[in-house]
Amino acid sequence: MYSRTFLALSLSLLGGLTSCDDNSDIKPTPILSATDLLMAKSWKMTAVAEKEGSEPIEDLYTDVPACIQDNVYQFQADGVFMLDEGATRCDQAHPQTRTGTWAQSNSGMTLKATINLSTQPGAEATMEMGGTIESVSATRLVLVERETTAGVTTETRTTFTAQ
Repeated sequence: MYSRTFLALSLSLLGGLTSCDDNSDIKPTPILSATDLLMAKSWKMTAVAEKEGSEPIEDLYTDVPACIQDNVYQFQADGVFMLDEGATRCDQAHPQTRTGTWAQSNSGMTLKATINLSTQPGAEATMEMGGTIESVSATRLVLVERETTAGVTTETRTTFTAQ
C-alpha cells in the first residue's frame, strides 16, 4: 500500500513540475496604437467606394488613374507625410517623392495629411487625404469621409493596404 501511495504521489509531483516550466522568455505581443500602426508600414490605396444617400455603393477605384493607384504613402515621425509616385508618375516633370504633413485628432481617430503638389513658386496646388479612421491594423487602413449637402450624405470609404 505504501509503495502505491508513494508512486501516485511521485507521479503527481513529477507531472506538476513538468507543467510549470519557466515562460520568462515568452513576451506578450504589445498592443499598438493607431499612430504606431500607421507609422509601421507604407500604404497603397487599393479601394475607393462611395455611397450617396440611398443610392447603391459605387466603386470609384476603377476610375482612379494607374499613376495614382501605384502611389505609396508613408506616415513618419514628427508629422512628416511622404508620397512616393510609384512606378508610374502622372507627370514625369514632377519629383518621384514629395513630403508634407500629417496629424491625428479626435483621440487619434481622425487623420489628415497634406502635401503641396505645386512645383511653381507662388502657385498653390495641394493634395489632402484624410477622414475618420474606421479601422487600422498591421495590414489594412480604412478611412471614411462623410459630407452632407442639401440633406444628402455622401460617404466615401478609402482602403489602403500595407506594403
